[in-house]
Amino acid sequence: MAVIKHALKRELFAPADQQLLSLCHVCKAFKKKKTSFLCIVRTTDTPGSLLLCQVKKNDKNVYKKKQSWPLTDIQMVDGVNIDSLDLEIYIDKVYKWTATYAQERTTFIRNLYTYSCSMPQRPEFKNIPSDWMIDPASLKESDSIIFTPDLLSQPVSADYQPITDKEATYLASLMASCDYAVSDAERFMETLSKDLSILDGQNVQSVLVSEPQVIQLMNGIEAAITEASLVESRLAVYDEALGRIRDAMARVGQKNQAIHTANHNARLLLEQLDAVITQLDIPAEHQRTLSEAELPGGREELGRAGVALLKATSVPLPPGLDKLGAASEQRRRLDKLRAKFSLIVARHLNNLFIHLGNDTGEASTSTTDLTLPTHQAVHRELEPYTELMRLLRALDNKAFTQLTKVYTGTMSKLYQRDLKLFFEEAKTRVTSKKLNANTSKSSGQKGDDLVSPAPLCLLGGEVWAPQGEGALLDSVLDRALSQLQPVCLAEQAFCVSFFQLDSVLSPVKGTEADETDSISNGATSPGSANSTASKKLERQVNEEVRATMAAIFPSLEPELNNFISYLDKIDSFWCLYVLVRLSQHVMSAQDTGSFLSMTFASALVQVKRSFDKFMQAQLQSILRDPKVNRRTKCGILPYVENLQPFARTAERIFKNSDRKVDLEKWYTKLIEAMFEAIVIHSGEHHKTPPEVIKMENFHHLYDLLSQLKISVLDHERKEAKQKYHDALRAYVIQYFGRPLEKLNLFFEGVQAKVGSGVKESEISYQMAYSKQELRRVVKEYPAREVKKGLENLYRKVEKHLCETENLLQVVWSEMQREFIAQYKNIEELIQRCYPDSMVTLEFSIQEILEFFSEIARSH
Repeated sequence: MAVIKHALKRELFAPADQQLLSLCHVCKAFKKKKTSFLCIVRTTDTPGSLLLCQVKKNDKNVYKKKQSWPLTDIQMVDGVNIDSLDLEIYIDKVYKWTATYAQERTTFIRNLYTYSCSMPQRPEFKNIPSDWMIDPASLKESDSIIFTPDLLSQPVSADYQPITDKEATYLASLMASCDYAVSDAERFMETLSKDLSILDGQNVQSVLVSEPQVIQLMNGIEAAITEASLVESRLAVYDEALGRIRDAMARVGQKNQAIHTANHNARLLLEQLDAVITQLDIPAEHQRTLSEAELPGGREELGRAGVALLKATSVPLPPGLDKLGAASEQRRRLDKLRAKFSLIVARHLNNLFIHLGNDTGEASTSTTDLTLPTHQAVHRELEPYTELMRLLRALDNKAFTQLTKVYTGTMSKLYQRDLKLFFEEAKTRVTSKKLNANTSKSSGQKGDDLVSPAPLCLLGGEVWAPQGEGALLDSVLDRALSQLQPVCLAEQAFCVSFFQLDSVLSPVKGTEADETDSISNGATSPGSANSTASKKLERQVNEEVRATMAAIFPSLEPELNNFISYLDKIDSFWCLYVLVRLSQHVMSAQDTGSFLSMTFASALVQVKRSFDKFMQAQLQSILRDPKVNRRTKCGILPYVENLQPFARTAERIFKNSDRKVDLEKWYTKLIEAMFEAIVIHSGEHHKTPPEVIKMENFHHLYDLLSQLKISVLDHERKEAKQKYHDALRAYVIQYFGRPLEKLNLFFEGVQAKVGSGVKESEISYQMAYSKQELRRVVKEYPAREVKKGLENLYRKVEKHLCETENLLQVVWSEMQREFIAQYKNIEELIQRCYPDSMVTLEFSIQEILEFFSEIARSH
């Protein structure tokens, strides 16, 4: 360390006019291979300042400062643990280091504290032993360590140990007896050596003189050993006598403990036997009820007897007592009583279930509404037997399971009959209303209940205009779905209560039954094990409820799917209504925890497939030939025209529906397909120019998307607008052309000459582009001929465009701007290349505006 310290002073701090005060070899936590040095440094300027520096050695064995901080910036120094080598210093953040040597760490912390004493605001020292923190100002002159004003400039050496007060007194008296001790140190050392030799000789002589006293002392020690041996032998005799007495007393204590244990065991046995006899016993009146009771008259007495029987049969016996003959005999008697109870309840309820299987149900008082009958009468008839069913499940689970199967089988037949008639009636109403709607449509009648027979492909070649607003589904489909939920909810609530589907009571004995009962009653204790058990129990209950309801309503899902398929066959557009309405009923059923939610969810999957199939058909119909007359003007393509009624109807159906995202996904695909189809069909038409077809259809599509304000189609709306402008520009360029063709060709030659290096002022000297040639070309375009050419162009444009889109004036205005731009370009070239020729066109911009305006008004 001394070598390193010397090297740091010479190579790093001395050139910087700094003085190294203290040094500690450290490394960062978790990076013990990368070592560095923490140094306390003082600058030599006036006034000097104290710094804390971190120094590292690079790969070239050169020391470099990595970081430095003023000691005034240190907020806290944490020693972490007195037995640890860790050191934490809080400056701008927490710096964590581990010292290599404990002594270096101790010295560094002491010096850091000492130097910080001179600062106006000291850092906080935490987890540092108090004897390390010595304040120089707190010491007195009488202390053994005298701090001078230079203390703060000198580090505390690791080898320094202060002398004691006694040593300081002896040293002072010795030096006082020798007046030359300070002036002649070598002579003083010789004197001390002579005195030490004299003292050694005296010590040897005193040892030789004291030999007789040593011999006398050894003889006394041997006599004491002899006396101790005699005392030890006597103590052994006494200990043997006490051992015999201790054994005798131990045997007496064991006899007393055995008597006490026997009495305690006899008392416990008596208490256990009394408890067993009391718990296994059933009052005589309950035994008589279990043997002679008949249902339904003795239902309450049988219930009380069943409770007593359940309590007696489920009591846990202590280990070993269950093998007693009396206990076994009582168990057999209880089993016989349990069999009688099970026979009475099971026989009566089995007959009652079969009898109630003929229930016709309770229908609505209104004969005009579509109604699914309920079986509340069956539930009311069976509710009084709920307690007996609970007891039967606990006493004879096999008989309980068999009764459950009888009930589910009986009720499944009832609901199968009701559901079949219910959905047949729904189909009949749909068919009759559909026929009435078609008849009314054919006779020209209109009304809110009419729904048009929409084609399979609404965006196909034919124009589609919906006549109704979905009132048919509101009156039939929604009514049908709404009728299912109360019936299923009522049946589920009854089954959960009657068959205890929300509990896990099972015919087990002992502690397992107690634990099961505590779980079913909601008694849980903290911990992950209880939480896991609770979740497992909840899943078990839900599965049991679903299994029971599936057994009662086995035909619900097939009948519902068949009804939805029937609607799809009648009109494929109805899948939009079914998707929205069925989704609403799924959410409603989920909120009530109904079994019906799973059935609706399964049907919803089928409807979603039908919806996707329907929308795929629309997508394919767009790309097919629209079958328009190619010998007439094309106009707006059918799928573009049909988009507005289709989108408005779909938006109305999916308004505020969580299934709207399904429709929005197809919106993008439909519009992209229309973009592609418009380009394809524009190239297939023989009469109308492709640019006109694109311009009119993209304009119509942009206008429609702007009216619909469908946010998901904002990008497509902007794209349609851009395509419309591109088609308009392409049409104007192609069919307007250049009315001043010869002038344009003349000045194209002029621009070519300028591009080849001829100056604009010298163009008139070129024979082909002289002033005379310019005048000749200008005379070929009098105002009268220009106006005549514009009139012919207007008639051609009027033949191309469709009247319904009203784009004639837009196109004519665009052609006007194009003509004016060409005129200005020619005028500018004349001014630049023939400035003094006095040549101008025979018509002005104002006359051009009048030509265009007059032609537009005349037509």
